[in-house]
Amino acid sequence: MNVDATDPAIGWFMLSEADRAAASRHLAKLASDGTRDELGFAPIHFAFADRFFPGTSVQHAQLRYVLFVAWAYQELLEADPGARFSEEDLREIERRYSRRLIDTAPQLQNSGISGWMKYEAGTLPAVRASTIYWTALRSWGLVRSPITGEPPSEAELRNAWPRLVTRAETDNGKAAAIDIFEGIPKRPADWTRKTGPLDFDLRPAEARFLQARWRTAGHGGTQPLMSKVADAGIHTGPLWSREVRRVASERERVSLDIARRAASMACIARAAHAALIEARRNQDLGRDDARHRDALPKLVEDHRQATLELDVEALRVETGMDHRLATFIERIKAWTTDRDKLAALEDTIVRREHELKGGRAYLSNERRRVDWSKGVAEPLDYRWPTVTHLVASVLEVA
Repeated sequence: MNVDATDPAIGWFMLSEADRAAASRHLAKLASDGTRDELGFAPIHFAFADRFFPGTSVQHAQLRYVLFVAWAYQELLEADPGARFSEEDLREIERRYSRRLIDTAPQLQNSGISGWMKYEAGTLPAVRASTIYWTALRSWGLVRSPITGEPPSEAELRNAWPRLVTRAETDNGKAAAIDIFEGIPKRPADWTRKTGPLDFDLRPAEARFLQARWRTAGHGGTQPLMSKVADAGIHTGPLWSREVRRVASERERVSLDIARRAASMACIARAAHAALIEARRNQDLGRDDARHRDALPKLVEDHRQATLELDVEALRVETGMDHRLATFIERIKAWTTDRDKLAALEDTIVRREHELKGGRAYLSNERRRVDWSKGVAEPLDYRWPTVTHLVASVLEVA
């Protein structure tokens, strides 16, 4: 069989492979709370973040994207009911509305426009906005499979794509798309335009719709903490604040206490890890950097009491973490209790990082340390900064 060398199907297959690889790398970097997870605290982060704030991600910069994704899929399905799913067409729709967002935004830096640098350079982002925000559509019940009745993954929806049609009994059996986004607010009248203003400001009906969907986004259709926070108008202050605890259930308050203590423990571990890398990097390069060395004592003092109060077994039950992480946490607690010098913890942290990262571990790879740069360690945040932004987006309209 002869195939034309310019056949676009071949090129598109290669792009999709690149997408998957790039997405994997990107998500690995954001494995926990937006920082590189060199010590493996992601199971703790995900367990609490997904329970308190289902459907959210540290990559979620603008809430209205959830609706943009739904409208893009609606447009694609209505264009040719019964056809195969076209990733190329979806990318074109995303490129179109992204260009409008870019042209409307007063500034692009920190605008929350997904992939704006790639679009400005005339290329396509490796990770699509629809992929980034799909978890929200699933978890908040915005999308339903007409075949199973359950919220589908992107892959499941695409596999079912040709079957998402109905046939009229008259009019020669005319095909029509099934509404997989039941109840979603109508897309703007000018949605399919290639130019014209488009922004992230939620309209009142959109805000009410999303806030209502949050109320049943918890396990088994229950109301999660995120929804309670939104309904109470809370979008400032720490996650451990009196205001948040007031709206939380008794069970959620127990989880919040464990999560807070685990967050402090992780901060101490990360601070020690950073100080060790800094010390080895100083040896490598003949420098005397002291940012992390100087920060460590105060971070230990600030988070010592919460770390010592952490019940590791209760944390294991809450998160399902494995025994190796539990053992590592017990060692961090013991070091914090004894107020030992950093050298006493060095072997433990070196082994933990190498166990997770192998030859890529900073403490055992001099070449990787050359370009190492990291801010002072902070506690796990369980996506709370992202969540307060999403909640504020709804409350501003309300």
